Amino acid sequence: MTNISHTRGKSALTHLLLIVLIAMSGVQIYLLSGNTLSIPSLQKAGESQTKDESVFGIKKALLEIEYDKVGGKENYDIITAVQKKTITDPNNPQNIEAYKKYLGMDGKTEGNQGTQEQPKPTTKTDKEAVQKVIDTAVLEGNKDADIVVVEYSDTECPFCMKQYSVNKIREKLLEKYPNQIAFAFKNHRGVNHRGTEVKALAMLCAKKLGGDEAYIKMYNGIMKESVGGAVYEVARLPDLAKEIGLDVEKWQTCVDGKEMLSQFQAETKEGQSFGLTGTPGTLIINKKTGKYDTVSGAYPFETFVQKIEALK
Repeated sequence: MTNISHTRGKSALTHLLLIVLIAMSGVQIYLLSGNTLSIPSLQKAGESQTKDESVFGIKKALLEIEYDKVGGKENYDIITAVQKKTITDPNNPQNIEAYKKYLGMDGKTEGNQGTQEQPKPTTKTDKEAVQKVIDTAVLEGNKDADIVVVEYSDTECPFCMKQYSVNKIREKLLEKYPNQIAFAFKNHRGVNHRGTEVKALAMLCAKKLGGDEAYIKMYNGIMKESVGGAVYEVARLPDLAKEIGLDVEKWQTCVDGKEMLSQFQAETKEGQSFGLTGTPGTLIINKKTGKYDTVSGAYPFETFVQKIEALK
């Protein structure tokens, strides 16, 4: 009998602790949402009670914990502002609506991309401008082809990784049009992830030291292992440079000295000049006519085919 009573008492205590924990979690969420608690005053008449006292400093303590995680309040405010701007900017392909589409929360499934709304044709003509793009591009496929597809991308952008490894745009285009198109990758800063710049410099320094082939190998080496939301580790870049056959010491000096930073900035600016402010952004060119069209975001393969056919 004593054991049964002890067990029941222990169970009741467990339930009580669970209720307390749930209540505390609710209070934390409520306070972090900008609300305050209205606590009955325990003070004598005529005494005032400050806001911090009314919530027992809980909100302040919780925020201090968040500040500590990122190195202080200033960093916290900056990160929060960037995150808010990133997901609310309608011109950014990584905004909240795009994330909803990516997760299938907009009523369309990821596997049903072929039926999603396609971008409207936006064909323009500027022969001089598109020729400058081609002249500085590292081309794969038929370098003499009339159609050139240039992707402005960020190796750490989630949608850029999706375009490479899930939608497989580069791979599928080169398979479908083996003699009719050339494909090029150019760097774009985008929202500037932690490894965005150093990986862009890694590729551009590879090109400087090893030519177009080294650039392509560096790009594909990074992107092939940037899957499932996991980015290629910056610490592994020297190993990739060695694997490609570069002089690693010279390559590292080029990267550390940011010798190709101006080229990275120029490529970002170039993409932006065609209205490609976010990543991935793709420029599709008919170099014979000077006509071009763009795709802003990680659209399905059919979208690219549609725009290529319209430019022929």
